[in-house]
Amino acid sequence: MSMDEVTLAPGATLGPHGIVLPGATIGARTTVGPGSLVTRGDTVPADSRWLGNPIAAWPARQGE
Repeated sequence: MSMDEVTLAPGATLGPHGIVLPGATIGARTTVGPGSLVTRGDTVPADSRWLGNPIAAWPARQGE
């Protein structure tokens, strides 16, 4: 088993049933959607939205 720190910066949110593997960092004010997987060692940039398994950029709604 591998252990490492997981970092959620201020204002970051992780949706229900989301999984963050060791060594990952989620940037400030970033949203990771429900049931999503942040893989080992990933650095998710601040002020962004992510979704899926593994995560990918959350599609923008029309008009955004």
